[in-house]
Amino acid sequence: MAKMVNVEVENKEMLEVQNELSKAIESKDNEGIAKGFTNLAKGIETRVLAEAKTAMSENNFDREVMNKRGFNAITAAERTYYNEVITAGGFAGSEKLMPATIFERVFEDLKANHPLLSKIQFVNTTGISEFISRNNEVEAAWWGPLVGAITKKLEVAFKKESTELYKLSAYVPVAKAMLDLGPVWLDKFVREILGESMAMALESAILVGTGKGEPIGMNRDLAGAVVEGVYPVKASVVLSDFQPGTLGTKVMLPLTRDGKRVVDDVLMVVNPSDYWGKIFAMTTVTTLNGTFVYGVMPIPATIVQSVSQPVGKMAVGMARDYFMAVGSTQKIEFSDQYHFLEDERVYITKQYANGKPEDNTSFITFDISALAPPVV
Repeated sequence: MAKMVNVEVENKEMLEVQNELSKAIESKDNEGIAKGFTNLAKGIETRVLAEAKTAMSENNFDREVMNKRGFNAITAAERTYYNEVITAGGFAGSEKLMPATIFERVFEDLKANHPLLSKIQFVNTTGISEFISRNNEVEAAWWGPLVGAITKKLEVAFKKESTELYKLSAYVPVAKAMLDLGPVWLDKFVREILGESMAMALESAILVGTGKGEPIGMNRDLAGAVVEGVYPVKASVVLSDFQPGTLGTKVMLPLTRDGKRVVDDVLMVVNPSDYWGKIFAMTTVTTLNGTFVYGVMPIPATIVQSVSQPVGKMAVGMARDYFMAVGSTQKIEFSDQYHFLEDERVYITKQYANGKPEDNTSFITFDISALAPPVV
C-alpha cells in the first residue's frame, strides 16, 4: 500500500519554505535564495515522487485522470529532450535546448495559479531590444469637413523603452529517483519548480523591485533621484477606512489622471496578514438569508494577496499599467557552487525578465497600518 501523504502538514511546510525564500529575495541574500530555491525544489520533488508511487500502485494511467493530476500531453520535442536528460543522468549531459513550449506552459500555469501574475501584462520579448510606449494622453481628433484644411494635428508623444533583461535563476536539484520516473513525471517536476520559484521572484520584483539588476516595482518613484541604480520608494498615502467616499476620492480619483480616462477595475495588492486581519472583515457582509458574502467593495476592485507585499502597505492601480517583458535562454546548466543537498548536483535554469509601471501615476502606495476592521 502506498504511503499516505499528510497534505495539511506538507502545505504548512511548503508555506514556511516560501516565506523564508521570500525574505531572502527581499533582503538580496544570495545564499539564502539558493538554499530557499533548493528546499522548495526538494519539497516539490517529494510530492511528485509520492504521487508517482500512488499512481503506479493503482496502475492508473488513464489520460483524463492524469490530466486532473496536473499532467499535460507532452510534445515530441519535449519527450525527446527529457529522454536525453534521463539518458545522460541529468541536465549536465544534455546539449539540447529546453523546448520553448515548456516555458510557454509554465507561464500559462503561472497566470492560472497566481492572481497577481494573471493580471499583469506579460509580453515575450525574446530577440527584441526595444519597445514603444506612449508617454502622455491621446489628444482628441477634430471633427470638420472632409475637404477642409486640417486644423488640428494628432500629437501623441511616444518613447522608446529598453528591454534589457535581468537574470532570474532557479535552483533545481535532481535525484536519480526522479529521472527514473520517465519523461512525463520529469516534465511535471520541472514545470512545478520553474513555476513556483519564478512566481515568487516575479511577484517580489513587480511589487517592490528596486530597478537595480531587477524590474522596477509598483512602490517605486520613477521621478525620484536614482542612487546607484536604485529607485526611491514612493511616499505612502494614509488610508483610514474603506468607506465609499474615501475610496472614491483617494483611490479612484487619482487614477483617472484628472479625468482623462475611465477607471473600470483596480488591482489592490495586500499582504495575507493584512487581508485576514483587517480587510476580510471590512469587505464581508451578511445577506438577508444569513449567509456571508466576501469581497464586497463599493468600487470596481480586485483584492489580491501576495507574501511579497510588505505588511501595512497596499499597492493600487490598473493591472494593465504594469508591463513585464520576458525572455529565456531555454537552457538548464549545472553548478557545483551550492552543496545544500548531499550527493546531488544543483542545476540552474535561467529566465530573463524586466518590467516597470507605465508611468509614475500608474500605481499608488497606501499605508493601511491604521485600518481597523468594524466592531461587531
